[in-house]
Amino acid sequence: MTRTYRNYRSAAAALAVFALAGFGLSGCAEPSNSPAATAPSGKIALLLPDLVTARWDQQDKPVFEAAVKESCNSCTVTSYNAKGSASTQLQQAEAAVTNGASVVVLAPVDFRSAEQIVDRVHAAGAKLISYASIIQSKNVDYGVTTDIAGIGAQQAQSLVDGLKAKGITSGGLIVMNGSPSDAFGSKYKAGAHSVLDKTNFTIAAEYDTKDWSAENAQNQMSQAITKVGKDGFVGVYAANDQLAGGVIAAMKANGIDPSTRLITGQDGAAAALQRILAGEQYNTINLPIKEFAANTAKIASALAQGQTPPTNLINGEVDGPDGVKIPTYLWSNNVITIDQVADMIEPKGFWTLDDICTPDYKDACAKAGLL
Repeated sequence: MTRTYRNYRSAAAALAVFALAGFGLSGCAEPSNSPAATAPSGKIALLLPDLVTARWDQQDKPVFEAAVKESCNSCTVTSYNAKGSASTQLQQAEAAVTNGASVVVLAPVDFRSAEQIVDRVHAAGAKLISYASIIQSKNVDYGVTTDIAGIGAQQAQSLVDGLKAKGITSGGLIVMNGSPSDAFGSKYKAGAHSVLDKTNFTIAAEYDTKDWSAENAQNQMSQAITKVGKDGFVGVYAANDQLAGGVIAAMKANGIDPSTRLITGQDGAAAALQRILAGEQYNTINLPIKEFAANTAKIASALAQGQTPPTNLINGEVDGPDGVKIPTYLWSNNVITIDQVADMIEPKGFWTLDDICTPDYKDACAKAGLL
C-alpha cells in the first residue's frame, strides 16, 4: 500500500525573487509554472548542505556517485557542498544548471531559502529531487524522505524506555535540539516533544543548537549543568550524533561519567557507534544510507536519461503547498542501541569492522560480540 506522510510544515514567507537575468542562462524562457524542459543531458548535480554533519560527504556522496555510475554509464555527477551557507548553495545550483545539469538533487541548507533554489532550477527546465527533506515548493518534481517527526519520537521513546528499564520513571531531562534554520530541526523537536511531554519526566533545560554544531552543543550542555547541577538530570535528548558528542564532552569536562546517563543520537556515525559500544551514548538512529542514496541515484539517473523513475521506488507522496502532492521515495529507520550495532556493520550497514573496532574499542567490540 502506498504510504502518505501529511502536514509537512510550510516554509517561511517567500523571500525576494532574484532577476532571472542573474541566473546566467542563455535562451531560457521567463519563469512560468511549466517551463520548457531541459533536454536530458546525463548530467546530475548533487547539492549537499554542510560539512558539520559527517554523513553528507562521508556516506551520501560516495554512495550516490557510485550508484549513478552503476545505473548509467553515460551519466556524470558533479557534487557540491555549501558548507552551511544558503547563499553558497544558491550559487552552486546556478552553476550546476548553467553547466548543463538536467537533474538537481538538493539537500537544503535552509528550508526557508530553498524555495529560491527550486524555482531557479525549475526555471531552467531541469528536474529537482528534494533529498532527505521535502522543500515546500510546488516545483519539486520528486522527494526522498522519511517521517522526520517520527524520528524525533523514536529517539525520545527509546530514551524513555531505556530509563524505565533502569527503574527511572521521573526526573529532569536536558533537550538538545537541532538547528532552528534547518528543515529537520523543528520536526525532530516536535516529534521528541510528542513523546516527552506525555511522561512524568520534566524538561530541566532545552536548547536549539545553531548549525548542528558539536561545539555549540558542548557550550550549551555546560550551561545546562551549571543551571541544574550535576545531579539535576537523568538523561539527554540530543537530536543527532554531533550534538551527542558535544554533550558528552561537556559532561566529561564537568566531571560527569556519561555512562551514568542515557544520551540519544542520530545518523549512525562511526564515532557514535563507538560511544555506544563504550557505554557513553545510549542510542542512534539507523539511516539506511546505502539503500536510499543508491535508490535516489537510480531515480536521478532515469530522469537524466529522459526516463520515468522506477515505479517500485516511488512508493508514496507527501503534501506540498496549495494541495500539491509530491511523488516520493519513502524510507524507514530503526533505533540502534548496543544490541543492534552489528546491523550498522557491512554487509548490512555502511561501516566495516575496522572502522568501528579500532584499537581503542577492540575490547568493547569483543564484549558486544562483534569480534
